[in-house]
Amino acid sequence: MHREFRELLEKARGYSEFVVVASVDTRGFTAFSRDVESPGVAMFVKRVYMKLIDQYFPNASFFKPAGDGLLITIPYAEESLDEIVVQTIASSLRLLVDFGSLCDDDPMINFEVPREVGIGLSRGVACCLVSGDGDKVLDYSGRVLNLASRLTEVARPSGIVFDAGFVVEPLSDVLAQSFAKHSIYLKGIAQRETIDIFYTKEYTRISPVYKHPIEELEWETVRHNPQLRDIKKAGGWFAYDLPSEPTDSGKIVVRITHPAVTGGKKQEGVVSVFHFPHKYQLVAGQPQVVVDFDALGEKLAQNDVKTTWPVLIEVSYPKKWA
Repeated sequence: MHREFRELLEKARGYSEFVVVASVDTRGFTAFSRDVESPGVAMFVKRVYMKLIDQYFPNASFFKPAGDGLLITIPYAEESLDEIVVQTIASSLRLLVDFGSLCDDDPMINFEVPREVGIGLSRGVACCLVSGDGDKVLDYSGRVLNLASRLTEVARPSGIVFDAGFVVEPLSDVLAQSFAKHSIYLKGIAQRETIDIFYTKEYTRISPVYKHPIEELEWETVRHNPQLRDIKKAGGWFAYDLPSEPTDSGKIVVRITHPAVTGGKKQEGVVSVFHFPHKYQLVAGQPQVVVDFDALGEKLAQNDVKTTWPVLIEVSYPKKWA
């Protein structure tokens, strides 16, 4: 396939086209792919993609796999715009409701699969890369695709999000029952001034991170400098109190720094750095990050860190605005 693609690139040309873009992302796919053997993951992806293409977006002209999701483009003209927009919203709502049961009757899927989906919708002009006499579509690019992908990230834990410019007419009474309106900042799209979006009010919760200009994001770091023997002695889950609540707990990073070791000896002036898993919790209103000191002690010992060597533990998180 890659050789065919290389040959098609030789004669590729681009042109502008009006398209509706749907970015569909399977929520929980990373954990799923870690717990299920790869043939099972491939079967799930295959079945879901086929149903998306055949049952939910049959009028699309191009589909592009995106790891744990699918990028879909649907061309439109002036006379078909309103119909395409309404149809895409309706199909997305149907997919949102159906997604958890897409594989329920599939004899090849006898394991637990992801049950939620996030969908970002946008429309506008994109660059279409085509090749050959039959104008075989190789790819699409442009701001409209980037916008759809960014809006997919907003649609968490699941749901549908589209910008206000996506709709032609005000939402009908039926659609208005499913969607609420909000103004957000969006990385790479609207960093200093907000854009208006519609989101599924039953499924989607707008994170506080989208409510403030991107440039105003500030990071707070809690530092701890114990020796390895102190970490082993404490053991269990060690809690770090945070001075303030994070804007987005999903962005918390626990970074471990220790002296680098070669041949059992410390390298003076050289350190090793790695990120370590953690949990976030609120205890009586106090935000905390907890770290498994048993697992951390084992990891450091595997790295040949001596028990008397100091280790720097840094918990960094985006601060919540006042």
